[in-house]
Formats: sequence, structure tokens, C-alpha cells
Amino acid sequence: MKRLLYYLFLLLFVVACSSDFEELPTFEIGQEFTDSNVRVISIDTFSVSLSTFKFDSIIVEGTDRLLVGRYEDESFGNVSASSYFELIPLTYRVEEEGVLDSVALILDYDTYFYNDTTAISEILVHRLLDDVEPEDEFYYNTSTIPFDPVPLATKSYRPEPFDEDSLHISLPLIFGQEIFRAIRDGDVDNDGELTDLFKGLTIQPNSTNNGAVIGFESDTEETFLRFFYKVEDEFGVEEFTYDLVVNPNQLSEKKFNNITTDFSNTLFEDLDDPETILASLDSDDRSFTQSGSGLAIRLQLPSIKELNNLEGTGTLLDAILELRVPSETLNTDLVVPDSLSVNLLDQNNDFQGQLFDGTEAVYGTLNDEDNEFNADFYEVPVRAYIDRKLAEPFEADDALAIFPTGFTSSVDRLIVNGENSENFNAKLILIYAIYDE
Repeated sequence: MKRLLYYLFLLLFVVACSSDFEELPTFEIGQEFTDSNVRVISIDTFSVSLSTFKFDSIIVEGTDRLLVGRYEDESFGNVSASSYFELIPLTYRVEEEGVLDSVALILDYDTYFYNDTTAISEILVHRLLDDVEPEDEFYYNTSTIPFDPVPLATKSYRPEPFDEDSLHISLPLIFGQEIFRAIRDGDVDNDGELTDLFKGLTIQPNSTNNGAVIGFESDTEETFLRFFYKVEDEFGVEEFTYDLVVNPNQLSEKKFNNITTDFSNTLFEDLDDPETILASLDSDDRSFTQSGSGLAIRLQLPSIKELNNLEGTGTLLDAILELRVPSETLNTDLVVPDSLSVNLLDQNNDFQGQLFDGTEAVYGTLNDEDNEFNADFYEVPVRAYIDRKLAEPFEADDALAIFPTGFTSSVDRLIVNGENSENFNAKLILIYAIYDE
């Protein structure tokens, strides 16, 4: 049997596609392996149905990335990201004679960026007015916390996401003195007392920015609120620093990103609930997905059960969905994601979890090497999903949701051709073995 499978898989490299079941090629395996003839066929005629829908909201906590920035997208509207976080010290000890010199928010780049980093952007730092605590169980991309409308500081900068230096934002001395003195004098000596005094910070983009969304580290050793102070004694002046770090408590998330997209005057302005879908036929034969906003590609295979009508006993060896990226949508600033997450939806488009093939999670991968079509395309393995569809006792109106793997911690976006596009349409390719009796 192992030798039979070996030869079957060798045949996968030489079968030719056919547009008619009647003309499917036949390959026979010698009688020493089986008493039946075996045909390995490649089929690309099963229909594919692509559309776009939008999740109500997506959970955005649990990431080590702080996002901030804004840019304008011709297809997706105005994209904006901001971060909210609580800050605490690792120790409540400051030298008793310490005198504060200055205070600054230090943000360390994590190398993520999206859109034009050559444009000057502006960050606004605001003081939070409420605790970093979700009203429900989780933080969502739409979550916010009230903050002082008057910023503590603003910083105009040209992002350098691969720079070894951090972004340094000076804050008012009077703001720092309130916190520094309370800790130095022992009026605050635990996290509860500190958050009563100081809830945390939010970093917001200027509402007129049209540059990039930038990722910053939230690790305790990379991003912090730093107090620069000195101690003077008989031997001279000694300089010190004291840090408040983004709360690392893993049991209760104390940071999250708010990611919003203004879909006004776009194809998506009427996608106000997950059950509303935008068929690719109604959107210039294209489907769309965007991390952070909740837009996702929806896939159905309406005719797949016809596979059961093929004569003989059959086995599905492989199933690959090809999604092609329109060349005119490619942009050096708006790069396409390297991989796609493949997920199950129920009949209401409610998320049911990631698709697995055995114990392995299923991902779509980008093929951007030179090929006969001179076009970027994704190969999405969907055999596990088709096996589910073929085995179900009744017809279920479920689907797959396909979106970038950084769906909750980035603003990556993707446009793919629909099933009826004249220029490299979406296509399902099946490799099927039939054991004739």
C-alpha cells in the first residue's frame, strides 16, 4: 500500500487539468499493487463562491505590540490605530533625596509598519481618566477608555521602524513630579495606590495624519515611562533613572489596541453585521480582508458534494484554492501578508475556530516567485474542509473565513480576484484518486 501511495503522489506532478469529467485522464497502476484500476485525476471545474463580510468586533488583547498611526486608503477608507496601557514600576523604591530632572515616554520600535514611513506623523500622548479594565471579559478593536482631551505632549516624527534607537517623547515636569514624589515619599507603595493616582496613558495619532501605522514593543525592557532624577551629596551629584513599565500582568490584560476604519464611501459601508455579505460579483469581481477592522474573505464551495457522484470508490488526495492578487493593487507601502489564517464559520458567520488538518493548523501561503502568470497568488489547502463537507449528514450553510495571520495585531489588508474575474480568477484544484471496481 505504501508503494501504491508513492506512485499515486508521483502522478500528481504529471496530471493535466481538464474542464470536462468525460475527458478526465486515466492512469493505471500495475496489477502487482492492486486488483483494481486506479485513476488519478486533476479537477478544476468545481464552483467557488467568494464574498466579503465583517465581524462585529475582534479581540485585540494578548499582543506584545502597541499600534499607533493613521493613513488614508483608496479602497478601505481611513485607517487609524491607537493604544491604551497601564504603567506600573517593578519596585517602589526611589532614593529619598532624589530630585526629578525630566520625564519621558520611551517607545521602542518592534519593526512592524504599514503604509508610508517617509511621511511625517504626529503622536499625541494623553492621560487616562479610567482604569484599564474591560467592561466585558475582553478588549475588542472597538474598545476605548476615556482620556483627558488635552494631550500631555505631542511628537512629530518620521518613523524609522528598523532603527535601533527608540522614540523619545518628553512629558511635562509637573506631570512627572506628582507621580515621582508620591512614590519617593512613600505615599504610594503598591499598584492599587498607584492606579488610584495614575490610570495610565494612551497614544493617539493626529486625526489629519496620512502616513503609517507603526508597531512599538510593550516589553518591560523596551517601552517605559522614564523618570530622570539626581541625588546630590557631599561627594557630588549622581544621576539615576526610575521606570514605570507597561503592566506585564498576564492574568488581567492591561493593554490593548483600538483599530478603526472609516468605511464611508467605500464598498463596505453597508456591512453593518456579520450576516451581511458583499459578493465578489457585486464588488468588481474582488474580495477583501483587512486586519484590525474585521473584514474577512468568505469562501463557500456550493457544488463540492458532486464529487460523491463520480463513479467508483474515490479518495481526495489534495485540494488547493488559488487566490490571485490583482497586480494593480500591489503597492510597496501596502504590502500583502505572507500567510493567511483559514477558519470555520457557522451559518450566521459566527467564528467557530481555526481549520485543522489532523493536528496541524491550516494556513494559506503566498507564492510570489516568477510563474507563468507573472502574478502573486495564495495557495490555500482546503482538503480538511472538503472532507468535512463530504461527510456531513445534511447540507450546512457554513463557510470558511480567510484573513491575514496578524488579524488582531496589525492593519494588513489584501484584495484578491473573485471566482469570475477575467484576469486569473479564484480557482479550486482537486487531486482525486478513483479505484474502479
